[in-house]
Amino acid sequence: MNEGSTYATTDFYLASFLKAIGLRLLETDRQGRRVTFIFEDRPDRKGLVQVFYNDGEVKVNAFVHAIQDLKAVLYNW
Repeated sequence: MNEGSTYATTDFYLASFLKAIGLRLLETDRQGRRVTFIFEDRPDRKGLVQVFYNDGEVKVNAFVHAIQDLKAVLYNW
């Protein structure tokens, strides 16, 4: 992984999970109705994505707050 590299996803709940885990949201990109969430990448991100798709767990409060934060980004655009 290169320093300054990013990871992008259009999956809202994956983005919420990654934010709840602690990945830093750098920006969003809107193309019509589709929004891409762009995160600062880190070495364990690939494993975290696999954890998400295999019923990974995260603290409920962190996940709820991440969902609320990302929805605010979407609706305040």
